[in-house]
Amino acid sequence: MSKLVQRLAAMVAMTAVVLGATIGGVSSMMIHYKPLNEGAETVLTVNGDAVTADEYSGYMLYNMQYYASMYAQMGLTDLWSNEDMAKSLGASMPEAAEQQAIYARVVMQKFNELGLKLSYNEQKEMASVRRNSIANTTKDAYLNQIAQFGFSDQTYQNFMYISQCYQALNDYYFGENGVNTPSDEDIQKYYEDNYITAKHILITTVDPASGETKRTDEEAKKEAQSILDRINAGEDFDTLMNQYSEDTGLSNNPNGYTFTEGQMVTEFYDGAKALAEDEVSELVKSSYGYHIIKRVKLDDSQLDNFKSDIISAISGSMDELLQQWMDEAQVETTDLYSTITYENVYDYLPQDVQTLVTRPGEASEQSDAQQSDAQPSDAEQSATEQSAQ
Repeated sequence: MSKLVQRLAAMVAMTAVVLGATIGGVSSMMIHYKPLNEGAETVLTVNGDAVTADEYSGYMLYNMQYYASMYAQMGLTDLWSNEDMAKSLGASMPEAAEQQAIYARVVMQKFNELGLKLSYNEQKEMASVRRNSIANTTKDAYLNQIAQFGFSDQTYQNFMYISQCYQALNDYYFGENGVNTPSDEDIQKYYEDNYITAKHILITTVDPASGETKRTDEEAKKEAQSILDRINAGEDFDTLMNQYSEDTGLSNNPNGYTFTEGQMVTEFYDGAKALAEDEVSELVKSSYGYHIIKRVKLDDSQLDNFKSDIISAISGSMDELLQQWMDEAQVETTDLYSTITYENVYDYLPQDVQTLVTRPGEASEQSDAQQSDAQPSDAEQSATEQSAQ
């Protein structure tokens, strides 16, 4: 999954805990996509479809909150009140918001072009997520919470809908019997042509658990060579492997490892690939130590573990297809695009969100005020002290 789609998925997941349909007057009916304020000024167009300031600014604020949350986990609070950090990250916020706007438009465009529809159950599930997420809150609390992420109720419903459309596109192209899903025969052939199963005997120089030196390189090579000599003299490979191999993964992979290029260290992959079935290698040195490798028959039972990777290798993935659509999209920006920044983004949010969202500095000011209110005045303190005497 690309970083963009991961962040977009996080947008739904991160806010799901504060969302939901709901009670207290927020609609709990089926979720449908609904354009925002059509009278708002356009920031950019994607293949001719307008993205207005209220939607675009919501995406920007979401990204700001995303980074604020990430940095808070590292101990840096009030990220956007930190002038140096704000300037450094702020420069990337317009592009981040633009990419999310493009994502939203191309997903809806492709979904509609293909004539796809969300099922009743899919829409019902979205509504249920919203309902259950805020079962113990109120309408005002719900709206206040989502406003902190740049969402109005309709904005969030729209993005839930778009995310479900993305999943529908993924099913259409890459699901079972999807138009881009290769046949079982193609998957099997790719597996046979590109995957290897191999066993090995590993003699290490360093203890993988403690990092302490176990033996010198020369000693490890000498010990490995003595084992290889016994194999070449006719002793059983598996018996010697179970007796001498220092591979910590041996107990979980007694029949060997199944892998393709890039999944093992290069020396191990190249050494195994060069062998015929049942052939044993000479000593192969890697960062782990010395390997004696035996290539064995490809383990067909492992195919299901690699199926999704193979489908992606043959036909690509939904993320790659989405990125292609986004790259090919005709995007035009207006003068307003360069006007909206991380500093003034709050002024372009939907009016109902502007009245609820907490701006940088306000949270700490409110906290200071609350602490101040909680402290006794000098007169009160004096009176308390006198009564205690």
